[in-house]
Amino acid sequence: MNVFYLVVLLFSLVFAGDPAAGASLEQAGQKLRVEYQQAVSEQKEVRQRLAAEKKALRQQLEERQKMIAGLKKENRSLESELQAAAEEEKALEKEQQAVIAEMNELDGSIRMGVRDLKTLLESSLVSGMRPGRLRPFAEMLGHREMPSMAGIRRLVEAAFAEIRAGGEIVKEHGTFIGLDGRPAAGDIARLGALTAVYRRDDNGEVGYAVYGRENDALLAVSRAPWLIGRCLRKFFDGSTNEVYLDFSGGTTVRQLALRPTAWERLRSGGVLVWPILLIGLVAFLLSLERFFFLRRVKSNTDTVMVQVIGMVSAGRWQECFDLLENKRGPVYNVLTAGLKFRRAGREVLENVLEEAIMKELPRLERYLPTLQVLAAVAPLLGLLGTVTGMINTFQVITIFGTGDPKLMSGGISEALVTTMLGLMVAIPIILLHAYFSRKVDSVIGDMEEKAVGLTVALANRESSLSS
Repeated sequence: MNVFYLVVLLFSLVFAGDPAAGASLEQAGQKLRVEYQQAVSEQKEVRQRLAAEKKALRQQLEERQKMIAGLKKENRSLESELQAAAEEEKALEKEQQAVIAEMNELDGSIRMGVRDLKTLLESSLVSGMRPGRLRPFAEMLGHREMPSMAGIRRLVEAAFAEIRAGGEIVKEHGTFIGLDGRPAAGDIARLGALTAVYRRDDNGEVGYAVYGRENDALLAVSRAPWLIGRCLRKFFDGSTNEVYLDFSGGTTVRQLALRPTAWERLRSGGVLVWPILLIGLVAFLLSLERFFFLRRVKSNTDTVMVQVIGMVSAGRWQECFDLLENKRGPVYNVLTAGLKFRRAGREVLENVLEEAIMKELPRLERYLPTLQVLAAVAPLLGLLGTVTGMINTFQVITIFGTGDPKLMSGGISEALVTTMLGLMVAIPIILLHAYFSRKVDSVIGDMEEKAVGLTVALANRESSLSS
């Protein structure tokens, strides 16, 4: 509007002297006013329209913002629900894993129980009298699925049945596998879970039996010696209730019947056994002498040394000699020798003490080299016996061949027995030598320690008197 009046004023000034021009100017001004009014009204309408549109847009914006806020709130709620669901899922997965682990552990425990029970029943005498007893457990272990409740119940029942069978004595007539590997009939007695004995019907043979897993039956493993067989026959006849029990199922009785005595084993080693035994006897006597000698030598020298140092500091020499005179041992002999040269110089005193220690060494190390030599000779004699035994074996092979192993058993026995005996003698001698050497080293260290202590005590006294 200001611009319009400015334009009109300019035209008035320009055309002020011309009336026609002034009229034209007035008409133009009116026209401009009309156009200006129209422009103002249009501008007002535009502004109103823009204000209305702006208001409408603002309302839409507020609605959108409210909608966005609601969506955000809903989104946060959904996120919270999603997070809660994820945590619940994790908790359920964890619980599921715990249940699976518990089930696997339970399955492993049950299978371990089945395996342990199967191992127990494989050595049970009851299984020999009940064929097919182990088949369900083998099938249970063969399946990958978890054992059923019926299988678990069967497992428990079998375990309790085995426990009850351990306190039963059962006699019956049945079949078993004889010593010849053929089925045999006879009387069978099971004494708990410890021992099973049999008596054949055909020849009256009696012995001990165990469960043979391969045959799924009782398997005779030992024919009873005469005295034991007599007792077993009385037991089957009912005239006695005493039975020799064999906790190993007959193996012990069989091994005892075939086991040679100590004298027979020594004789099988040949003439070299006696030098080895002599070495062992000499080493034993020397070890006894060293043991008692070193036991007398060992005493509480620390207490006596404290008393000696106190007397040396006070200058009570006679009391020192009286105290050491009543003691026996290399340490006290070294201290006595040092006190006799108490007025000599330090170098002389150290030499005297060293000489006294060297003087005691032969008494301490007596017989130790001998034990060392004996420990080396014993296995060499055993090796010599091994060589002579193998020579005898090869001579037998050269003459008779390898058809009969009993002919070669003499040389092999000589080789093994002498080697074993040589090692049995040498090993204890080596250990005793190491023990005695350690004791001697301890005594030598004690002597050196007390010698140094005496030297220091005498030096301290001399320095205190000179000051």
